[in-house]
Amino acid sequence: MKKPKVGLLVLTCPTHKNAKVETGQNWVDIENINKVKSSLKTLNIDIYEFKEIFASFYEFDTVEDAIFNEKIDMLFIYVSTWSWADQVSQFIRNINIPVFLYAMDDSKAWSIGGLAAIHGGLDELGIKHKIAYGDIKDDSIKNSIIDFAKAAMVKNILKKSKYGAIGGTGMGIISGIVDSNQWLKDFGILTGFIDQYSVVVEAQNVLEDEINKCYKELEQEYKSLPELNTIFKNSIRFYIAMEKVIKQEKFNFTGLKCTFDLSDNYCSGCLAQSRLAKRSFVSACLNDANGALSSYILSLINDSSPFFTADINLLSKKDNMIKMVDDGTASPALVENPKEDAELNFQPTIEAKASGICTKLIAQPGIVTLIKMVRVDGKYVMHITEGEAIDVPKDKRDSFFNECGYPNWPHALIKMKGDPEKFVQNLRSEYIHMTYGNYVGCLKDICYLLDIKINENY
Repeated sequence: MKKPKVGLLVLTCPTHKNAKVETGQNWVDIENINKVKSSLKTLNIDIYEFKEIFASFYEFDTVEDAIFNEKIDMLFIYVSTWSWADQVSQFIRNINIPVFLYAMDDSKAWSIGGLAAIHGGLDELGIKHKIAYGDIKDDSIKNSIIDFAKAAMVKNILKKSKYGAIGGTGMGIISGIVDSNQWLKDFGILTGFIDQYSVVVEAQNVLEDEINKCYKELEQEYKSLPELNTIFKNSIRFYIAMEKVIKQEKFNFTGLKCTFDLSDNYCSGCLAQSRLAKRSFVSACLNDANGALSSYILSLINDSSPFFTADINLLSKKDNMIKMVDDGTASPALVENPKEDAELNFQPTIEAKASGICTKLIAQPGIVTLIKMVRVDGKYVMHITEGEAIDVPKDKRDSFFNECGYPNWPHALIKMKGDPEKFVQNLRSEYIHMTYGNYVGCLKDICYLLDIKINENY
């Protein structure tokens, strides 16, 4: 799993750095500093520790250099006593990375005042940051630190990322069209454009030995799969070609138009996108750029958990159940044992005259987070939904698969939290994007850092 890199800086003010309180103790309590360090080391973050205790503006130059050289995502500042907010605010303004301010609930430290003064200074300047006060061992504080650190990491990765728009926009999905200039301005994301034909040309150069090797690997992984005919070979060729193009173009995530020019004339992209998803690489159907960005953010938050992009096939308002169905791109990692619960089948030809290979499975149970990023009047919003993936008993799976009319496509059944009517009002695309775990806190911090409005179902 990717870990955010966090700089740890201890702060005081010039008059307190070497001072003692009237009862004789050092104003800057070394024991408190060690408590902070010990607690942070229990979190799933990489820590770069600044050894000195900082007090004055002229001491911060070395910190600025280290932040750049060490590629620090977030700076954690332990406000150990009072602070001179003007100097600290200038420093935070200049480093231009997310900052988490923390002060301990210690009467002798008087640190809540130092925390509040910096907090007020940063708000005065309009500088985004996050604060916490209390016991550093408190779970709510530790979770807040982790969420903000991950959000800072995601922001940092996005501004170095390149999106690959492969083909045009599919099936008129207007809410998925990329605005490459806005992405560069808002998120720092670079967009590269290539045609699907470039991938097909590369696919035609794939050797038979490569195809046979890939097919044998798939045989070992899945419960069942069709014979290796021309359709399957084209699907494997296209997957191998996608991997090569992604590497050549240095794409970090992609969208693929697929329907209908590729799917009618060569093969659907489903097998390729399923195999890419297995290694946590995002490739969105219909070149849905905002959908790709949604899944990419989820994959950055937790790259050890599978993600699932699918249509909202059905919402049952009476029991808050969402049925997600995708046309075949699901990762086999969505089930605990693909050899027992994942199949490969030929793609139906209603939207893919050349057919292809699609995945059939039901996503395993667990706590999930669903999101979708779209624009409303040119400004980004993120629709966030909490829920739980529900298992379907094996003796009821055939009828469950048949309900949507496409029994060979991947499904997920989600018990959502919140008001289903508000969920409908927040839907602005047929697609939604799922990962396992509850990442609402982190997603809200991402939205805060990137100026994205949050839509929830409450």
